[in-house]
Amino acid sequence: MEKILFGAKKNVYKGNMHCHSTLSDGCLTPEELKDYYKSHGYSFLAITDHEFLKNNSYLDDEDFITITSCEIAIKEFPKLSTLKNFDMKVCHLNFYAKEQDNDYNFFYNSVADHFSSFEQKAKLNKPSAEMERVYGGDGINELIKAANENGFFVAYNHPRWSLENYREYSKYEGLWGVEIFNTSCNRAGHYEYDLNVHDDFLRDGKRVFATSGDDNHNHINDSFGTALMVEAESLEYSKIIDGLLNGDFYTTTGPCIEKISVNGNKVTVVCSKAQNIYYTTYGRHAKSVTAEHGEYLNTATFEIFDTDIYFRISVVDEYGHRADSQAYFLDEI
Repeated sequence: MEKILFGAKKNVYKGNMHCHSTLSDGCLTPEELKDYYKSHGYSFLAITDHEFLKNNSYLDDEDFITITSCEIAIKEFPKLSTLKNFDMKVCHLNFYAKEQDNDYNFFYNSVADHFSSFEQKAKLNKPSAEMERVYGGDGINELIKAANENGFFVAYNHPRWSLENYREYSKYEGLWGVEIFNTSCNRAGHYEYDLNVHDDFLRDGKRVFATSGDDNHNHINDSFGTALMVEAESLEYSKIIDGLLNGDFYTTTGPCIEKISVNGNKVTVVCSKAQNIYYTTYGRHAKSVTAEHGEYLNTATFEIFDTDIYFRISVVDEYGHRADSQAYFLDEI
């Protein structure tokens, strides 16, 4: 009997989960960002301004919604700038509100917040006491736990740009997702397409999702490099959030994944024109299919081994652009 892992719902919505406006260090206003992304076929946008959580639902219409969100930094040396200290480790996290009207800046720290004006700070919905930030596993886990308790889910951003490695990020608990691609980092010269970090989490038993974001500030060509494609019943805040929390999405820098289904011990993927389709697992059992010269692939079927623990699908087109599915664990299929 066929079980559809992705492609069962009629609607798939395109969105960017990492973005900055003039409310922090971006070049475009929230209004301009909405118009810019909507004109390029995006249906939702998370405006993740640094240290500044704001409900931007005033921008929403029947064809576009905003996700209440922000980005925070936990630095090895809190008073130093990563733009001047190029070898300092830092952890950047995106907080996404499960409820759109949740604009509680529970994480507020005046040392970290050098982006907001006095007027912006005065308007923030924040606690009376500042939350301390301590770099390291324990301190970062306290922030992730606080985010989850306050109605947010958390993404771990651009680990390579942050100069973090397995020694640091293996300690993090309670994450929803990890960025496997970041347009701004990639186009600025940092290699930031890394599925290995995601596999590190998965192989440690942490069932986090693969996410991505433009991280656009719009002072370079850093928009429209990636997208999340989310299955949802309709373009409503709660439905998009449900799709994100359930892992009903894939990341892409170009190709489309139309359907992933399992029948017995076989998994079949249907996609847009591809040069290669990959099947990757927990262990060394991995397979790929390559198109003949001058031709392309639209589908592939792979055998699932009982020892695979999980598998994920990658689709690569003739230009090297990728689409990457979530990891599907065999004990959940």
